[in-house]
Amino acid sequence: MPRPGESVGPRGPQRRSGAPRVCVVTEVVDLTPRLRRVRFHSEDLVDVESVSPAQRVTIVLPEGASFGPEGVASAEYSAARRKRRTYTLCDLDGESGTAAIDLVRHGDGVAGRWVERVSPGDDFVLSGPMGKFHLDPAHTRYLLVADETALPALREILAQLPAQAFAEVHVEVADEAERLDLPTSATAEVTWWFRSVHGGASGELVQGLAPHLRTAGPGVVVWVGAEADAVTTLRTHLLTSAGCDRRLLDAVAYWRRGRAES
Repeated sequence: MPRPGESVGPRGPQRRSGAPRVCVVTEVVDLTPRLRRVRFHSEDLVDVESVSPAQRVTIVLPEGASFGPEGVASAEYSAARRKRRTYTLCDLDGESGTAAIDLVRHGDGVAGRWVERVSPGDDFVLSGPMGKFHLDPAHTRYLLVADETALPALREILAQLPAQAFAEVHVEVADEAERLDLPTSATAEVTWWFRSVHGGASGELVQGLAPHLRTAGPGVVVWVGAEADAVTTLRTHLLTSAGCDRRLLDAVAYWRRGRAES
């Protein structure tokens, strides 16, 4: 019989996407000076399947190394839920119950403090995955735009693009040290925008990309992940000036300048 919070799927019991799952950190790796990957395992991720190339999860973080033996029943967890954060779920393996999240190291705050101290053996709580962006083999032209907060999702999308696809890609990061490999079977033309070269605060380069988008137009699948104001500006241009199809456009605010995620 399924456990509470599970449904029966084609591969056996599958935990509901909204159910909290206690995850144990297995490895911490620095991908760049500002981007840290946290790999983890959870028995509650076994038989969970990906829902989107840009799938997201919400995470609840303890102030210390763990929520303790009570886990999601603890008073600390109940209080910490008010400060949950949202991240891209990477490398989900339903066979082994493993996955990863990539966090930008950007100072103070709940996630900022956690990412600096997290170590193998620590635990946290995850809910998800969720996501609505899907790849349709019928579409072969893509325009993908991201800043560093959406870079993990961009990498997942590119990794899953079919070989016959073409993608114009724009990425804003702090400097050359933040450049990452973006493996893909598709043909991808990637332009990196470095704030160290072009100036501006985080998100401002994405906000000014309209004149540099070469393939935007009817029939192109567009995905944008960046700061909220930048996303709004770019989305307005794509719909009103570039002639993009609203049904093929997914523009996601990954953060908002001056505001922490609630």
